[in-house]
Amino acid sequence: MFRFFEDNINDESIRLNEENSHHYLNVLRIKEDEEVEVVTNDGIFKCIFKEIEDKDIILKIIEEVKRENESPVKLILFQGILKNDKMEQVLKQATEVGVTEIYPLKLKRVVADIDKKVDKKIVRWEKIIESAAKQSKRDFMPIIHKPITLKELNDLKGEIDLLVPYENEEELRLKDIKNLSNNIGLIIGPEGGFEEREIEELKEMGAQIITLGNRILRAETAAVCASFSIIYELESR
Repeated sequence: MFRFFEDNINDESIRLNEENSHHYLNVLRIKEDEEVEVVTNDGIFKCIFKEIEDKDIILKIIEEVKRENESPVKLILFQGILKNDKMEQVLKQATEVGVTEIYPLKLKRVVADIDKKVDKKIVRWEKIIESAAKQSKRDFMPIIHKPITLKELNDLKGEIDLLVPYENEEELRLKDIKNLSNNIGLIIGPEGGFEEREIEELKEMGAQIITLGNRILRAETAAVCASFSIIYELESR
């Protein structure tokens, strides 16, 4: 069953926006008697076609659907900003595996310069996340924030447990940490990795530095593998 994300809802129907209406009609070519699911701020609803109004699809609400596709683990990904296709790959696959929020992170070895086009980037990234959330049947869309620095990360980290995969760490693995909460902040470096001073700053924030194994992973691979491993490990506990 196809799934959409929408905000325009009343008591009995949901109006799909222009982009979703186009996707419904011209890409997916959904039949009039075919049921779909729509995720809103008020819940998830099973719906069926009602009418077309001003080129927008109007769906009739049949029933509310229980939220059951989300993990109890809240994982916030702080991702060192990567070049275009690599960053988009991380956003897509991190959404698929269950990440809750994503903060692009400004680090010393970041080579992608997005300062002059942040707003356009956020709009594009939101669309990539929405598409991945639809495909993976997420019960809500992960939030993508504007880029932050390490200092800003320290100011907002609150009660979350910070984990940092780092190639120079050889001993501490995820499975060795027994007292993790279900609120995790995962910090991944950019293409060139972390500078040693950044690792020291993260340690001062209380972050635990871990290894993902003997092989060196690309930043985009590490982000997805670590996200999946953390959610799976904590769900298993």
